[in-house]
Amino acid sequence: MLKLKSASLKPNLLTVALASLGLCSPWTAWAAGQDATAPTADPAPANQAHEIEAVTVTGNRREQSIQKYSGSIQAFTGDELDKLAINADIRNLQNVVPALQITKQEGKYEMYLRGIGASDSDFSSDPAVATYYNGIYLPRPRSIGPMFFDVERVEVHKGPQGTVRGRNAAAGSINVISKRPEFDAFNGNLKIGAGNYDFRTYEGVLNVPFGETFAARLALFNESRDSYISNGYPFDLEGPGAIDNSAARLSLLWEPNENFTAFVMMDKVKEEGTGDPGMFTERAQARGIDIDDLDDPFRQYFRTQGETTNDIEGISGTFTYRFDDAFAVEFSTAYRKYDFYNRNASREWQLGPVYPGSEVEAYHNPERLRWNDTFMQADKSSTAINELRFFGDTGRLIWSAGVFNYQEKYDYVSWDVGNGYWGDCEWFAPGTTCGWQDGLGGENRGDGSKVRSNAVYGDFTFSVNDDLRLLAGLRYTKDKKTARERHVKYQFVVPDALFQQFFGTAPNTGTNPWTTGLTLLSPGFRLRDPGARMPVPTVCTNNDWTPAATAGCNNGLDYFLDGFQSLGYQDNWDEFLNRYRDQIDVIMRSDYGPSATNVSVYEDDYLDWRVGAEYDLADNQMLYATVSTGTRSGGLNRPMTLADGRVLSIQFKPEQLTSYEVGYKSDVHWGEMPVRFNAALFYYDYQDKVLQNMIDVPAPTPDNPNAVTRQVLNDNAANASVLGLEFEGRFGFEHGLSLGYNFTYLDTEFKDSDVLDTRSNLIVPLDGNRLPNTSKYNLNLNLSQNMGVDWGAVSSFDWTISLAYRSDYYLTAYNSRGFGLDANGNVIEIPLSQMSFNNGSNPAGAGPAANGLAMNDKVDGYTTLNLSAGLNFGQDERFRVDAFVSNLTDEAYSGKGFINNSVNIRYLNTPRMFGLRFASKF
Repeated sequence: MLKLKSASLKPNLLTVALASLGLCSPWTAWAAGQDATAPTADPAPANQAHEIEAVTVTGNRREQSIQKYSGSIQAFTGDELDKLAINADIRNLQNVVPALQITKQEGKYEMYLRGIGASDSDFSSDPAVATYYNGIYLPRPRSIGPMFFDVERVEVHKGPQGTVRGRNAAAGSINVISKRPEFDAFNGNLKIGAGNYDFRTYEGVLNVPFGETFAARLALFNESRDSYISNGYPFDLEGPGAIDNSAARLSLLWEPNENFTAFVMMDKVKEEGTGDPGMFTERAQARGIDIDDLDDPFRQYFRTQGETTNDIEGISGTFTYRFDDAFAVEFSTAYRKYDFYNRNASREWQLGPVYPGSEVEAYHNPERLRWNDTFMQADKSSTAINELRFFGDTGRLIWSAGVFNYQEKYDYVSWDVGNGYWGDCEWFAPGTTCGWQDGLGGENRGDGSKVRSNAVYGDFTFSVNDDLRLLAGLRYTKDKKTARERHVKYQFVVPDALFQQFFGTAPNTGTNPWTTGLTLLSPGFRLRDPGARMPVPTVCTNNDWTPAATAGCNNGLDYFLDGFQSLGYQDNWDEFLNRYRDQIDVIMRSDYGPSATNVSVYEDDYLDWRVGAEYDLADNQMLYATVSTGTRSGGLNRPMTLADGRVLSIQFKPEQLTSYEVGYKSDVHWGEMPVRFNAALFYYDYQDKVLQNMIDVPAPTPDNPNAVTRQVLNDNAANASVLGLEFEGRFGFEHGLSLGYNFTYLDTEFKDSDVLDTRSNLIVPLDGNRLPNTSKYNLNLNLSQNMGVDWGAVSSFDWTISLAYRSDYYLTAYNSRGFGLDANGNVIEIPLSQMSFNNGSNPAGAGPAANGLAMNDKVDGYTTLNLSAGLNFGQDERFRVDAFVSNLTDEAYSGKGFINNSVNIRYLNTPRMFGLRFASKF
């Protein structure tokens, strides 16, 4: 089998040149608070308390002290990302930002903040936590890539940002701010590192000024790692989770005078790996074995190696002209595209981790160990964003107003494809065998789907007097989404004698499905790129399965083979079909009718607003109160009809969030010790919350009238509330010691929510249930020290311990509650174990039957611990060596789940990671 290229140092010529100059990464020193972003301070003398810097953030689209921002925000410098063992993985932010959850599903980041988020973020379903790159909106999480290199800071804004930031910032936003070029020095840095799982990384930066008004900055990055998942089968395969990511960023800054600034950034990212698929857990769950009960949650069964690639390119520019303090104009423009491809590692349905007794189920049929069947997907997106903003500060009035436009073209393909599902076809034509390529509904494509969003906004802060300020803002947004999709399912009718002629043997009818010898999806296979398909031939549209009724729609052979860009080196489907093309019928059916095409349009508009007040109790103490809204855009489902005839809605409405927040911020001294204490009390009114579920849609065949396909449904099924309390701050002790803390309490519940339970197809009440992915108690503590010393060549040392605790939470809205019917047909609550579960999988035939516990969605609380320590050498701390450990206690937990009456798919965190890094600068 092919393996991912070994993770090793691969310095290119430019990086070698940078290393030869003795460059280094930004030198590390303490920057106050886990939200500190101020310039790095000198190491503290032993007897002096560590001062807490007044850091600068851009929560209101302008630079201001974090202690003057009326809201909850955390920020981290690039050095802090290293010290806190966040490194380059955006998912690790959840270890230092309480109530933030980030999970990666098949190359796609899914984020929740204070209980608000979205479990899907494809073309028609947007995230609820907006992501920005240097203040410019990134609509697709797949376009993020590795950004945490040569970073000035990362800001996490909590609470709705609908007025200031705009669409899909209902939960808040994350803004990644890269370092800008510098005019005053030719400098650079180099960082290299290595760790467990053959981890390798390098980062090189070169800053070049061209005179006093123009400068350029080039940053290169590479990170690679082998898989941390081992195989329960004795196959020599690289497991999921391996990565080999590279990125380059070129920044240009021009300031010809004190009025005009032009900043342009270009970046290119290449991501490769073995994918991030979920793990089937239902067989283990039904036996009462949860993730934290496993000896090794990262030992799993998989039959083939996964593959993921993602190519990202972007260019953006921000051009600012300041006429005076009272009036300025800024134009921001960006173009960004990505080309993503993913093939999951092949797994046996319903079988994931290795657990006691799983061997019987894993080896129930040796023939199936050679199957390649798996889920594949690809999507391409290109976005253009333009924003014209006017702003100023008259002394009493700080104002901002502008217009925003976003346009996107989106193509995709998804298909569960493989050797095929084969069985007896006597019911269709005597002497034939039928095969199917319709896993997870068949071949789904979107070609030329589009999104357009326009907005106009204004935001104002008025100083009533020296202490009191009033805030107000309004934004109007209009969205339009147009989905152009294709859908095809394939049936192959093959005379029995052809298998004997081609393979020299008849199909093995002892397996389920039959094993024919036909192979598809061996290494080298690739689906046809999105947007590159030939026209669809005639498609069957009725439920008449007789040969006469399908005579005009049985010519799909060439269209089927056109769906593949390349075939694997062991694949033989093309040879078999082409050799007997005159004897094989390839019947095509579609949920979309004779054209196999569906066009759906979503249009809506909405208002976001905010009002508030800020009052300075003293120079370093502020009270604030705000009411603000945020909106997550609505979208589209594919057409679906349930078994009882109910037609599900194609559209779902925007989610609306209104936040009421009061807070207090202070920087004071207790004797000689500086203390920061911030507190916020907030209440969210959450309307039209979208619940995402996988539902069974009838797809009957003559030999299986109960056959279904599983589709994703987004439904405005619920309302909810969130009551929260957050305490955040820092103590600065003597000897360079600093203790930071953040505690967040969340009391969430559904209200007025009778929803379709996709586990039972009953309408059930969720009132009182907690929101998914939301813990009541969330705590982060980080203790650090930075001390100047005189130890020969060592000029200073530093260390950081970061602890994160999260109490239990649920992965779905059902909160592990079971529902059924009483004798009178009324919906009642029953033990989860009494709910019925699909035992139609092959492992279920070998092991005991699964019960409703297979749908358990509870995740127990856990604590993670990250450590780092470093030594700085030489004049101006030119050299640095540091070590880090993330997830010291090797905790394993589920960050996401797809759960219905057939599957319980979990997405896990990464295990313990550790490494050593060397950095130098000039």
